[in-house]
Amino acid sequence: MKFQSTFQFIIFFICLVFCSGCDEQNSINHHHHHGEEHVLAANDAAQGSLFDLGSKWTTESNKTIELNQYRGSLFIISMFYATCQSICPRLVADMEQLAKKIKESAGHEPRMVLVSFDSEKDSPDVLNAYKKKMKLNDNWTLLSGKETDIRMLSVVLGINYKKISNGEFNHSAVYSLVSKEGFIVSRVEGIGSNADGLISQYQKLK
Repeated sequence: MKFQSTFQFIIFFICLVFCSGCDEQNSINHHHHHGEEHVLAANDAAQGSLFDLGSKWTTESNKTIELNQYRGSLFIISMFYATCQSICPRLVADMEQLAKKIKESAGHEPRMVLVSFDSEKDSPDVLNAYKKKMKLNDNWTLLSGKETDIRMLSVVLGINYKKISNGEFNHSAVYSLVSKEGFIVSRVEGIGSNADGLISQYQKLK
C-alpha cells in the first residue's frame, strides 16, 4: 500500500510536468512523423514489485487480469501502441528475436507482455487484430487499461511517453525482464540493442 501511495504521488507530479510542457512540445513536433528522432529517453525503473500496483487490465481476448497473476513466472514486458508505424514494430521484432534466443538457451519460450499507451483507441479487438497482424503466438499477451494505470505502470517501468497533436505518441523503447516476485531485474533500452545481459539473467532465474 505504501508503494502504491508513493507512486500515485510521483504520477501526479509527472502529470503536472507533462501537461506544462505539452503545448510547447506539440508546437515543435506536430509536423514530424513518428520517427526514431522522437524516441524519448527512459528513466530508471522503480525498486518495488509490479504486483503491488493492484491495477486491472483487459487482454486482447477481452479478459480482465492483474499483473500479480504472473506471480511465480518470469516475463518480459514493454509498452507500445497499435497504430505506431515506426518504433513499435521494430521494438516488437526485437522482442521476438529475444524470445527466440531465450527458447534456444532455456528450452522454452518466455511470457511476453505488451501494454498499450493508447487507452482511447486500443480496444481488445484492436489489440487482437494487431496480435494477428504481427503473428504473435499464445505466449504473448496484449493489454489495455485506464490512463491512470498506464501512467503508473510507465513510471514503474521507467518508460516515458507523451501524446502529440496528431494522435501519435513519442515514447521510450524499453523492454524489461520481471522476476517471479514482480521486480525488474534486467532492462534493454533502444532499438537493436544487445540483450545478452537480459538473456543471461533469465537463465539464472528460470
